[in-house]
Amino acid sequence: MCENKEMDPRDLNGDGKVTFSEKVQYGVNQAQEKVEKAIEDIKTDAKAAVKDAKVIYGKAADKAKEVYAEASEKATEFAGKAKDAYAEAAEKASDLADKAKEKFGKA
Repeated sequence: MCENKEMDPRDLNGDGKVTFSEKVQYGVNQAQEKVEKAIEDIKTDAKAAVKDAKVIYGKAADKAKEVYAEASEKATEFAGKAKDAYAEAAEKASDLADKAKEKFGKA
């Protein structure tokens, strides 16, 4: 009769017996494998997070450049309008001063 026994994975030396020491060592090996897998997962996640952060930074930098350009354009436009308004006000003030001189004599 042929026995088809499955070997216990905790029997580290293959002698057919599982000692307390083998049980402990097996548990340590399993824990070490899980820790190594967790470290690899963390590394993978960290690399993905860095990659995502770079993409987000790039998009934010591009958007900041667009906003800066638009704000700069509007500031230039506003400055031009302010100059025009100042020139118009100065002209009107000069006209009023001339009219006042004509009406009331020299000031």
